[in-house]
Amino acid sequence: MSSERLLPWAKPLLLCSTLTQATIYVLRPMITYRALELDANAVQVGFIAAVYALFPILLALQFGRLVGKLGEGKFIITGTFTMILTSILLVFAHSLLLLTIATALSGIAHLACMIGGQTMVALRTPRENYDRYFGYYTFSASVGHMTGPLLATLIAGSDGSLPKSTSSAFLLGAFLSIAALVPVLKWRRERPTVEAKSNVDGTYSAAIKLVRTPGILAAIYISLAISATADVLVVFLPLYGSENNFSPYAVGLILALRAGTTMLSRFFLGRLSERFTTYQLLLWSTLISVAACAAMAFAKTPISLAAVVFIAGFSLGIGQPLTMSLVSQKTQADERAMAVSARLLGNRLGQFMVPATAGLIATASGAGAVFIGLAILLASSVFSVKRE
Repeated sequence: MSSERLLPWAKPLLLCSTLTQATIYVLRPMITYRALELDANAVQVGFIAAVYALFPILLALQFGRLVGKLGEGKFIITGTFTMILTSILLVFAHSLLLLTIATALSGIAHLACMIGGQTMVALRTPRENYDRYFGYYTFSASVGHMTGPLLATLIAGSDGSLPKSTSSAFLLGAFLSIAALVPVLKWRRERPTVEAKSNVDGTYSAAIKLVRTPGILAAIYISLAISATADVLVVFLPLYGSENNFSPYAVGLILALRAGTTMLSRFFLGRLSERFTTYQLLLWSTLISVAACAAMAFAKTPISLAAVVFIAGFSLGIGQPLTMSLVSQKTQADERAMAVSARLLGNRLGQFMVPATAGLIATASGAGAVFIGLAILLASSVFSVKRE
C-alpha cells in the first residue's frame, strides 16, 4: 500500500471490513452448496442468489438517509451483529425456504456494513486522497474475499463435488463476524461525521436529483456491471465446478485466486492512478474483463479456469474503487451518504437481476453460457466510460 501513517479511524475499519467480507465469502459459496445438497436446480440457485440483493434494493436509499442521521459507526456495528445472527441461522437452514430467508438477511447485513464503511471513507478522507483510501478499503475487502473461500473449503472439507459439512463453514462465518465486531464497538456512541442534508422532497426525489449530476449515473452503471459480474462468479463458479466435476477444494482455490489478484490490483491502484487517468484505467480494465469472462466459458479444467480467473480478478478489481472515488468527488459532503447508497443500490439491482437471469441461462445452456452473458454486460458498460 503505502508507508504513510493511516488516519486513526482507518485501521479498525479496514480490519472489520476484511473480516466481514471474509464472512460473506464463506457464506455465499456455501449457500450454493447447501442449495445443491437440498436438490436445488440452476433456476433455484439463481433465485436464491438474487434474493440476496432484493431487500437491499428496497432499503439502500433509506439506509443512505439513516446513516447520515445515526452515524457510520453504528451502521457498521449493526450490520456486523446481523451477520453473526445470519451465520447461525444458516446452520439450521435445512429447507430452501429457510435458506432463502437467511440469504436475504445476509444481504441486508452486508449492505449496512458497506454503506457505513464507504460513507466513513468518503467523509473522513481528504479529497486528494480518495483514490488511495478507497484503494485501501477495497484492498481490505479483497483480503477477505481471498481468505474466506480458502477457510470455508478447509473447514467444510470435500465429499466428491460437494462439501462434507456446510454447517461447519457457517459456524466459521459466525466466528469471523464476532471477531469483526471487536475493533469497531468503540464507535457505538459516535455521531455522524456530517449530518445528512434535510430535503423536503423526500429520499427518492433527492436520489433522483443526485443521479442527474453529470458523471454519477455513468459511475453507478459501471459499478453495477462490475459488481454483478463479481457476484455471479462467487455463486456460479461452484455450480460450474459441480457440472465439470471440480472438487470444492479446486473451486475454493479459484475463488481465492480471483480475490487475490483483485487485491493485487488494488494494492497498486494509487500508483496506477498517478500514471494513468481514471478514463484509461476504467476503459482498459473493463475491456480486459470482457475478454476474460468470455474465455471462462471455454475453460473446462481447473487449471485453465484458474488462469482466466487470474486475469479477470486483476481487471475487475480496478473498477470498483474508482467508481467509489468518482461518486465522492462529484458530490458535496452532505450528499455523500446518499451518493454512496445510490451507487450501492445500483450494485444490488445488478446483483438481483443478473443472477436470476444467469440461473435461466444456466438451465437452458449450462453454467458456462453465464460467463458469455457477463462479458456482454461488461461490454455494455464500456460506453458509460467518459473522458474527464
